[in-house]
Amino acid sequence: MRVESGDGVAPRNRAEMLTRDLLNRIRTGSLSPGDRLPPERTLAANFGVSRSVLRESLRSLVAMNVVQVRPGSGAYVTALDMASLLEPLQLAMTLEPGTLRSLLQARLLVEPPIAALAAQTASAQDVDRLSDLLGESRRAVESPAAFLKIDMEFHNATARMTRNPILMSVAEAIGRLARHQREFTNPDPDMRRAAAADHEEIFATIAAHDSRGAQVAMYQHLEHVGAWLLAHQRLSQQTQDDYSGRDRPAPARYTG
Repeated sequence: MRVESGDGVAPRNRAEMLTRDLLNRIRTGSLSPGDRLPPERTLAANFGVSRSVLRESLRSLVAMNVVQVRPGSGAYVTALDMASLLEPLQLAMTLEPGTLRSLLQARLLVEPPIAALAAQTASAQDVDRLSDLLGESRRAVESPAAFLKIDMEFHNATARMTRNPILMSVAEAIGRLARHQREFTNPDPDMRRAAAADHEEIFATIAAHDSRGAQVAMYQHLEHVGAWLLAHQRLSQQTQDDYSGRDRPAPARYTG
C-alpha cells in the first residue's frame, strides 16, 4: 500500500498518514512484535514516500515505544507490552505534576466500581490471595519499596477478581501510571499505615461480598490518597518558595 504523496500534501501530513498505516498493520497482525522492518530505502519505495518522511514517521513510532531502532541492525516492532507502551505517558506525568490530579480523578471513576464488581465475583481463592497480600502489607509497612510493590499488587488483584479482561487491562494501565503518584506519598510512613488500614476495610467488604461497601471503601481510600497528595504538593511548593525567597535579593527601597 502506498501513502498518498502527491502535490498539496505536506510532508508532515504524509508522515502522519504513514504512521497511521504502520500502526494499523501492527494492529491487524501484518507486522508482529519482533519483526524487523525493511531497510529505509525499501520501506520508502514501498510506501511511495521520501526517506525524510519515512524517518519522521519512524521517529513518531519510536517515541510511542512501538518501534525500536537498533544501531547497525535496523528497526524492529517492539514487544508491545503494557509497560513499554505506557513509558512515554509516565514520563509526561513526571514532567507535568498537574496530571497527577487528573489521574486521581480517573482512579476515582474506575477503581470503586471495580471493587464493587470484585465483591460480587470473588472466589474463595481470590479472598485468600487478597488476605495474603494484606498480611504482606502489614509486614512491609515500614519498608517503602516493599510496601509500594504490594500496594500495586493489591489493586491489581482486586481487578483480576472481576474476571473482566477489559477492566483488568484498564486497571493495570492506570496502576502503572499511578506508580509515580504513589511515589509522592509512599515515603511517608503515616501514609503507608493509613493505606494499609484502608486496604483492611476494602478486604473486609470484598470478603463479605458487600458490593456497595467495597465501592465506598475503595472510594474513601482514593480520597485519602488525594488528600495526602495535595498536602505533599503544597509542602513541596512551600519549600520551593521558601528556598527561592532566601536566594532572592531583597528589593531595593525606593528613596526618590
